[in-house]
Amino acid sequence: MKWIICFLSVVLTCGGQRPPFIPFGSDSFRTIVRGLSTAPGRSAVVDDIIIRYFSTNVTSPSSYRIANIRAVLSDPAFDANKPTVLYVHGYVELLTDDSITTVVSAYLKRGGYNVLVVDWSNLAFGNYVVVAKTVPRVGEFVGKSVYKLVKRGLPVQNLHLVGHSLGSHICGYIGRYLKARGFNVPRLTALDPAYPGFYPPIAAAPMTPADADFVDVIHTDGGGYGAPDSTGQADFWPNGGQAKQPGCLSATLPLSNEDFCSHWRSWEFWSESLLRDDFLARPCDDYDTFLRGQCSGQPLVFMGIRSTPDLRGNFYLITGAKSPFGLNSRGAS
Repeated sequence: MKWIICFLSVVLTCGGQRPPFIPFGSDSFRTIVRGLSTAPGRSAVVDDIIIRYFSTNVTSPSSYRIANIRAVLSDPAFDANKPTVLYVHGYVELLTDDSITTVVSAYLKRGGYNVLVVDWSNLAFGNYVVVAKTVPRVGEFVGKSVYKLVKRGLPVQNLHLVGHSLGSHICGYIGRYLKARGFNVPRLTALDPAYPGFYPPIAAAPMTPADADFVDVIHTDGGGYGAPDSTGQADFWPNGGQAKQPGCLSATLPLSNEDFCSHWRSWEFWSESLLRDDFLARPCDDYDTFLRGQCSGQPLVFMGIRSTPDLRGNFYLITGAKSPFGLNSRGAS
């Protein structure tokens, strides 16, 4: 119970923009319950991390123990010549959660990708502080395994690391592990990288702009559950990058599912960008300057999958309150 009080105090301190109260539903306490439990049917050891390979649909992946990751290359559906996305989920998430199924479904609909998910749910449940401190060990272990894939024939130039929340920082460690061995990951995308315990680095070191050749970040709950400052080479701040995002409840119970709405918008935006080219943004000094129209002469750029590796700086846009969220050029006006 002490860790919940501790984490709650951090979130309330960091997320002062949240009003104090209070609607909730039957599934509101899922995150809190999972924070007091373990992932069903799993062991809390790095050897029980599983790589899920999705080739046709979101419900029937091929599964490979992390120690046997090289077997992925022998899967008849795996094509090493295609781009490979390695997606890493966040805190207390399961393979059946929307945060994973939505992203995977979007990639499968887009087509042309090998879709791998790092299922580390066995270590992502329980005390948040303990889980956050586990991030370096998970990241380096997965990095070592991905290194084996690269040595066995997976072209590193086709690899794209994508992580949400704590998964963003795990991606950072994967990228660093490969870079230290002479293999630079071309792109790392961080979806609202986790704030508590990483800024400052009390639990572990966070992801950095040096972890891949191009690091782009989508901020949706900055200063709450997500990082408060720029953490990549190109940082996107839809709707200012903070809670409450349009369509999220204005008053929520801290740590409830409703309270994570803004934090989760990051993977919703990313998934939508895989299917629609509607997220246009502009570079600007800050959100207020953007809203005043003082950056309207700046060039339009894409947020999401179509972001280009030459981008540097902070970019702003406005989205809708429900899917489809992208407003095309209207969102950058």
